Amino acid sequence: MLTELRIQNLAIIDKLEIGFTDGFNVLTGETGAGKSIIIDALELVLGGRASSELIRTGVDEAVVEAAFDIGDNKKLLDLIDSLGIGIAKGDNLIIKRIVSRTGKNRIYINNSLTNLSTLTTIGDELIDIHGQHEHQSLLKTDKHIDMLDAFGNTVDGGGILNLRKDVEACYSKLKALEAGLSGLENKERDRARQEEFLRYQTREIEEASLKPKEDEGLSAEKAVASNVERLSTLSNNAYARLYEGDSPVLSELAKILASLSDINKIDSRMDEPVRLCQSAINQLNEVAKSLRDYTQRIEFDPERLAKIEDRLDLINRLKKKYGATIEEILLFFEKAKGELQTIEGLEEEMDGLRAEIEKVKKDVSHLSMELSKKREKAARDIENKVEAELSELNMKKTRFAVKMWKEAGSDTTDGFALTAKGIDRVEFLIAPNVGEEPKPLTKIASGGELSRIMLALKAILAEADDVPTLVFDEVDAGIGGGVAEVVGERLKEIAKGHQVFCITHLPQIAGYAESHYFVEKAIKADRTLTKAARLNEGDRVKEIARMLGGKEITETTLRHAEEMLRKCKTKNDGEASPIHREKETGRKNSVTA
Repeated sequence: MLTELRIQNLAIIDKLEIGFTDGFNVLTGETGAGKSIIIDALELVLGGRASSELIRTGVDEAVVEAAFDIGDNKKLLDLIDSLGIGIAKGDNLIIKRIVSRTGKNRIYINNSLTNLSTLTTIGDELIDIHGQHEHQSLLKTDKHIDMLDAFGNTVDGGGILNLRKDVEACYSKLKALEAGLSGLENKERDRARQEEFLRYQTREIEEASLKPKEDEGLSAEKAVASNVERLSTLSNNAYARLYEGDSPVLSELAKILASLSDINKIDSRMDEPVRLCQSAINQLNEVAKSLRDYTQRIEFDPERLAKIEDRLDLINRLKKKYGATIEEILLFFEKAKGELQTIEGLEEEMDGLRAEIEKVKKDVSHLSMELSKKREKAARDIENKVEAELSELNMKKTRFAVKMWKEAGSDTTDGFALTAKGIDRVEFLIAPNVGEEPKPLTKIASGGELSRIMLALKAILAEADDVPTLVFDEVDAGIGGGVAEVVGERLKEIAKGHQVFCITHLPQIAGYAESHYFVEKAIKADRTLTKAARLNEGDRVKEIARMLGGKEITETTLRHAEEMLRKCKTKNDGEASPIHREKETGRKNSVTA
């Protein structure tokens, strides 16, 4: 519920802070005192249109801040959490809206900067305003089906909303299946071209018969095959230096070994150098042997070199297409084979999805038709009940109708278009005057009529409505006397399950309130200001007397005001309202087929 509202520099409001209670709250005051500005302020914190014209003259920005106690309202808590707004258990939800002349408006929710879309999403679940202002669920045609279902659910033992949940689940499943099939069909359109391309790629790689690290071995072999002449020259030169020429290395070493051996015969300390020299001669003999064999083996093979170069060219071409290394090419090959297998199984998968879609369509068609029948019964019932309520609210000849229709489509086996709410489209119609055909509420209902229609609906739907705070503006337009008392009773009844605000000029309505706020204008320093305060019992009597008798308050009007408040209190504490009695006795209004 709304617990506090702070307004600064909005229209003729300089600074205003009001704390509110639960139950039934009324705001009264002279015409033009600023009651509508308070509604404008509420509109702003709910996501209504911000205009620099609302800013008080002489300042640069207006600020509206509202605190809401959402208690353990799971729907609201889940919504707030889904929007990423932090709120601890038991904390208030604080909304702050700043309207600037520069157009740089700002919105804060629990001290976090946010956008208008988020604010509107939350605002729709916090307060419902009924009257001349825009924030009205009754003018949102897409909400009518929700109201009808909420009503039907109360008289159907929960059947409609349970059915609707089943339809929504089937709808979500159907859309997911159709999206999956659409994706596969898109693939199917490109399948032939893609399949041909994949087959070409896999065939090209497969025919190459690549082996890991093969390119490295071939590169080494190419280096040898391309340098046979140089390798032959180098190996022959090395061999010749070991055995041939004027002073071959091995001949010189033999002479050195002889000298060392002679020394060793005299001095045994040369034993190790002798051994090392002999070892060197043996090793160089092995080198010479290897050089001789290498020279005999090496020969230029142009055919082999050509094959190596062709093979490396093939590998390099494949690298440009499929990967920087042979290993990457082989990985690409495996992936392409997998994609090919997927494409080959595409038709089978599509057939499976089509069969599942048809099954879900049958299920959702059956559920939707069952839901539609329940709605048709609920529609006739709510028409009777709303017309009965409107009759007591001084709209005696008003016809209220629920228009239901279905749009053609392929979502169901019956040939209807489907939404998450079923196959029905719903709109509330009204004919305020005898002889007229009912027309959409949005086109012909006045602010006062809308408020009373919504009051009638809220009175019927009080238990099912989950918006915690309701605001009724202009609900008293065109009524008085006994009808005003009925309106007061209805508002009081609705306030048993909601926080209710009503702006009224009628004492018969104000008398039923649990909290009474007085709004007035004052002049200070040549500026007009709006003030508002909650009235105590004594001041409340005076305000009711003013509403009864105008500016001249007499002893008679004071006594009349006291009597009216006692009467309202007696009704509040004692006799149940007609709606309450109906709930207790289980009486139903008649329903026409």
